[in-house]
Amino acid sequence: MIEKILFVSDGIIVLVSNQLEIPGSQPDSVVLEVTDIGANISIFGIQLSLPASALEHLVQADGTSVFFYKTEPYTLIATYITNVVLERDEVVKVKGAWDYVSSSTTYVGNTSDSV
Repeated sequence: MIEKILFVSDGIIVLVSNQLEIPGSQPDSVVLEVTDIGANISIFGIQLSLPASALEHLVQADGTSVFFYKTEPYTLIATYITNVVLERDEVVKVKGAWDYVSSSTTYVGNTSDSV
């Protein structure tokens, strides 16, 4: 389970719980897809839900790295597992798609028709 996502200058840090098994090697593939809150990233057979603010940070940051750290209750220092570098072009495409989808969404009950 993902405990927290932290923004850093060259990407994001994902703190994961002890129960989630993430190998220390590089993944075979990384899949980015648009969701209603931002994006899903499929890495190592798990899905990370990233809010739109995390996508915006990855677009503006110096790098697009996702650093994984394992955290346990009552520990002060998380243990480094691995990092994955996302392709900036893919992140920008997903962010642009999310911006388009979120701006074109119509909300039920919010009409400007007056009787």
